[in-house]
Formats: sequence, C-alpha cells, structure tokens
Amino acid sequence: MPSLTKVIPNNTDLHRKIQKMLEDRIKFAHRAQMTKHKAWQKAEDSILAYVPESDLDAARRRKRENQGEPKYTTIVLPYSYAMLMSAHTYLTSVFFARSPVHQYMGRHGETEQQCQMLEATISYQVEVGEMLGPYYLWFYDTFKYGTGIIEEYWEMEEIQFSSIQQMPDPTTGQLIKAQIQARMPGYEGSRICNISPWDFLPDPRVTVGNYQKGEYVFVRKQLSWETIVRRKAQGYYMNTEFLKGPVKDFAGTAMGVTQESASSLERPEQNITFPETDPVSHPAVVPAYEGCVSIIPKEWGLGDSEFPEKWMFTLTGDLSLLIGCQPHGAMHGKFPYAVLESEVEAYGMWNRGLPEILEPVQNTLDWLINQHFYNVRASMNNQFIIDPSKLVVKDAETAGPGFIWRMKPEAYGQDIKTFFYQVPVADMTRGHVADMQTMLGVGERITGINDQIMGVLAGGGRKTATEVRSATGFGVNRLKTLAEFISSTGFSNHSQRIVQMTQQYMSAPKKFRIAGSLVQDAGPQAAEAFMQVDPGAIQGFYNFVPVDGTLPVDRLAMANLWKDLLLQMRGVPGLIEQFDLTRIFSYVATLAGIRNLNQFRIQVGSPQSLLQQASAGNVVPIRGSSPTSQVPTATSGGPPPAPAIDTGGYE
Repeated sequence: MPSLTKVIPNNTDLHRKIQKMLEDRIKFAHRAQMTKHKAWQKAEDSILAYVPESDLDAARRRKRENQGEPKYTTIVLPYSYAMLMSAHTYLTSVFFARSPVHQYMGRHGETEQQCQMLEATISYQVEVGEMLGPYYLWFYDTFKYGTGIIEEYWEMEEIQFSSIQQMPDPTTGQLIKAQIQARMPGYEGSRICNISPWDFLPDPRVTVGNYQKGEYVFVRKQLSWETIVRRKAQGYYMNTEFLKGPVKDFAGTAMGVTQESASSLERPEQNITFPETDPVSHPAVVPAYEGCVSIIPKEWGLGDSEFPEKWMFTLTGDLSLLIGCQPHGAMHGKFPYAVLESEVEAYGMWNRGLPEILEPVQNTLDWLINQHFYNVRASMNNQFIIDPSKLVVKDAETAGPGFIWRMKPEAYGQDIKTFFYQVPVADMTRGHVADMQTMLGVGERITGINDQIMGVLAGGGRKTATEVRSATGFGVNRLKTLAEFISSTGFSNHSQRIVQMTQQYMSAPKKFRIAGSLVQDAGPQAAEAFMQVDPGAIQGFYNFVPVDGTLPVDRLAMANLWKDLLLQMRGVPGLIEQFDLTRIFSYVATLAGIRNLNQFRIQVGSPQSLLQQASAGNVVPIRGSSPTSQVPTATSGGPPPAPAIDTGGYE
C-alpha cells in the first residue's frame, strides 16, 4: 500500500527546516509560472468568445434591454473554440476509440495470456476508476493552454455508513433505537485527477516537458475537511489539530489566481467563511501545496540514505504547517504526474495552446466582422441634410416608418430639393466577408484543421465517398504526427506507470471481464467472458502499444467490405477451406453493431444430455433406425453399449 506519513511535530527544528526548504521551492516555481498567466487568461477568454464591455457597448446594452431599441454591440467569433474542439475530437477519437484504451505487448517473453490479463485489469480500472472523463479533460487542457496535466495515484477506498435500527436493550430487554456504524472497503485501483496549469508548479530549471528531470513538482490544491479527516485516519496526514481557522493562500485568491490575472471564467469561490456563531471551528476548505520532491534523505534529516528518493510533502497554503511527509513508495521512481503538450517544441519552458497560436487570426476575424456589421447598420439608417428654416426639425428627429415632415410657411411653393438632401451611404466593407474566408484559410494552414476534419464538405456539387475519404485523409496528416508525438511523450509513460502501480499495490486475485474484441472469442457462456487475474501472473515488463494517429475505421463501411469479400469467397473453394467462416461471420456482425449474437448460437450438449432428450422424445435420429433401438429404456437394466450411441445423430 502507499507509504504512511512520517510524524514531524509542529514547531520543532526538523519541521522548521523542511517547511523553509519547501517554501523556497514553491515560491521559486510560482514566480516562474506567472509569466504564462496573461496568455492563459487570453486563452480562457478566447474560448468563451468573451470581449470586455466598453462604456459605449454598455450604453447600447442598456438601451436594448430597458428601452427595446435595437442596438448593436461588439462580438467575438468563437473561431478558436471551433478549431480547438475539432482537434480535440480527432485526438480523442484516435486514442479512446481503441478497445481497450490501454493495449500492451510483452517485452521480455511475457505470454499473450499475461497481456490479456493485464489489459483486463487496466480496463477495469479505466471504467470503475472513472478515468475516461479526466482523459477527455486532459486533452482539452492540452489544446487550450498548450499543456495538460493529470495526477496518478493508487486508491484504497474505505466507505463508512450508519443506520438507526431497533434492537433489544441488553439490560432491560426492551426495544430501543440504536445507531449502528459499519465500514467496508470500496474501490481499489489506479485513479487520476486533472490539474489546472494555474495550479501546476514544476521545477523551472527544466522545461515543463522534461519535468521528470527536475528536482520537484508541486500542485496547488483545495482540500476539503472531509478529505483531511479521511487521510489522517488512514495515516497519511499529521498536525491537523493546528488547523483551527481559515487558511489563506500566499499566492492570492481562489486557485492562486490574482484579481489582475483572473479571466472571465467563473471559478469556485474558496474564500467564503461562515458566521462566528457556527459551532464548527475547523476550516471547511484548506488551500494546500502537495508535491513530490527528489531528496537525499540524509540532507533533509529524513533518514541515513545518501541516494535520491521521491518523497511526498503537503504544506498548507500559507506555507506555515506541514501536514504530510512520506516516501512516495512507488517502484517506478517517477513523479506521479503526466504531462501532454500540443506543440512539438523542446526548448521552450511552456508550450503554446491553440488560442495563443490563433490569436492574430482571431483578432483579424473579429475586426472584419464587427466593422462590416457597423457599416451595414450605418448604411441602413438614412442620413439627411435639411434647412431648419424651411422644415420642422422635430419631425425630422422623430421620423419613423410612414413619417410626415411638416414644412414651415417660408418653404411653401419652393422646390423641396433646395432645402432637403439625402446623403448617399455606400457599404465600404462589403469585401470584408471575402477577406474573412481568406483568414479562415490562413487558420487552416496554421493548424492543419480543415473543413473535412470539422465535418464540413467543400462546395462544388456532389461528392463521392472516395473524394470525401481522400480529402479527410490528407487533412489529418499533421494531426496524425501530433497524435504520435503525444502518444510517445505523454500517454505511453502514463500507461507504463499505471501498470507498475498495479503490479506493486494489487492485493488479491480478482476476476475481470476480458477486454476488447477478445470477449467475442470467449464463447457463448457469460462465465467464459471473465478471467481470473492473480497479482503474480501480471508481473513482468510490458510495452504500451503506441497510438499511430489514424482515425478509427468506419465500422459500417468495414462490414460492407467484409460482406463483399464473403460473397467472392464462395467461388474459391480453396479460400473457404483455409478460413473459419463462423468466426468471420461473428466478427462482421460485431462490426455492424450486433452485440448479442452469442445468444443465438446452437448449444451442443454432452452425450448424457442428448440421451436424456432422446428418452423424452425431444430429438429424433437422422438415420433410419428407430430411436428405441439406440436409447436405453427404464427396464433395460443399464446403459447400452457405447457403439449403439451416435452423439451426432440427433438434431
């Protein structure tokens, strides 16, 4: 199981020494991380299609909402959002359409059965450990901020519940109500959680992509009091009795984001305190910094070893109280975090996200569309030059549809064109729409995300399936390279650490469902779709089968292809003899979406069951002989000779 905490009492020399060493590293990492705050703020606003409201826009909005006047305001096109979601859809389809998501092959002679047991175990953890949701957010953060982070840990969940029951009093024998408490084990396995880049504090002396080569990694967290109590009861926390009142984060407000750098993204409020009349004295939420540090125990006063080890530390948000200090304990010897980057860049501290890369294109599109709308609005409003001595100005100011303008007596009998003139207004921004199409093409060339990837077909009449497939194939080439990069630099390493944690911490044999398409080959019986996995059976070394970046095959198109192949095989007897048509049929049915095919299989019984059915008259012989000559009767006095029974002769 994961290591318990080393008890270091508060206000001791060792506590002050460790607290100061951790404080220096956290502040150093925070100062280096602040250089990206402005870019992340812009990325969040761009994805939200948010634009700061000017005084003029606010005045227009008030007239529109309060007086019903149709006023226009500045808008932001969600172009960056569309590009991000297209790239996200492609990558998640490539990675998570595989079944199972994590696929392995032996590295040093491990058998195929061992690989199947390992895949079944990890597939169970992905499903029951609820990993797919964090995986999708992991890829979303990667494109949004340029960096996506998750944390890996092994959980041995304990569930406590209570109920009020009637039971006899041991002294009086009368029925009384008693509260009964029970505690039971819950989920055991790997879990992951998402970490916002705002909260990720790696060693700034190495790039974020090379975080494993740094000395430390810290994460800003908001620990609920329930979490603190649970982890203290499990032996992971200490010094919690000193948490009496609200704890402030040294870096600023909630999530460590200052008011100056906060975007329009609404975050949970962490600074709410209840009135002093509340009987609860402990804080509801404790900001904390939890991190993994590669230390030499002798230098830190935590042991006699002079060889580097990974230790986990938990420090309150004000950097004053150490509540957790334990060896990480994992045999993989790595920081328990996984990082993905959306840009193939090896030397920059932080990589750029799609909103930051597309910022010039986004700004140009916003300017073009807003200028066009403003000019169209201006051209729709008639503008006049009038002689106030000849016309009633009030009528001109309040004119509407079907208006009437009154002339003064001085204008009677004169040509109206001499004191009235309509100013011609031309739409000078008509070409902006064509310019927008040009900028959209620039964005496609920058990111490699074209209309086909977005699911939009280009104009020019009807398209054949081959044309659509070819256009999409050319469009995904650049994203394919990015998928292979992400697979080899982030996802593969994460998958390896999950395997090593499972090998180290899995406590007892369990039965898991066979993962992926192998369950189709297990057989018609439900019990045959499961396999017993012993912790010792999955020991060894395994390679993660990399993601090659190709889109999942259209299952219906593949089923139609197999159907055509089967029709052609009828005319080639040699092919039919070399392939198992039954298994091919099952595979094609699975591709077409049929999941319950096994329930229609003919159940071939044992010889004994066939004899019982023949005795009951439920089967008849294929041959011309009488069933009574082959089936024993109740008075025959024993079973018939073996040659008299043909187990394949009944249907």
